[in-house]
Amino acid sequence: MNVDKIIASLPAMSQQERDRVRANAQNLIEKGSTVQQAAAAKVVAELDEVAEAEHRQLVDRLSGMEVSARVVEAFTTQPMTETEEKIVRALIENPNSSSTELSRKCGWGGQSWHMHFGTMCFNRAIYLWPAPKSEARETDFYSGILADWSEENQWTIKPEVEAAFAELGVTAKA
Repeated sequence: MNVDKIIASLPAMSQQERDRVRANAQNLIEKGSTVQQAAAAKVVAELDEVAEAEHRQLVDRLSGMEVSARVVEAFTTQPMTETEEKIVRALIENPNSSSTELSRKCGWGGQSWHMHFGTMCFNRAIYLWPAPKSEARETDFYSGILADWSEENQWTIKPEVEAAFAELGVTAKA
């Protein structure tokens, strides 16, 4: 195993290629010879270093951006699904609505809208960060990155976020 050659190629690899390299290295750590285990451990350590360096670069780049620019970046890098567009449009078209009301606008029951919206924010948290702290529980409030939640349990999209979505073509239907 030419570890130095593998390590040198890591920055140019896609995430999928890195995942495959990591899986192979983990396998060698578990089942390989002593020499293979040491080489594989070196590869895993370097994979961690590359990921951390890229993360720092991304955070540094995003930290100087306004919220609206981060929203555009997030949804350009990871485009919305059809469901995500539906939940965003429901919020834009129905400000000051409860999760139940927004769920109904999407054709669902219960609090489904809230779950989908929070998941959408969580999946793009690296671009949208920081999430405010939840007042209801000990966790980050991912939905609060893009929308305001009132004491009356009503949701409203933040104006700068609505402007970003308009830039991406997601607006209230006429």
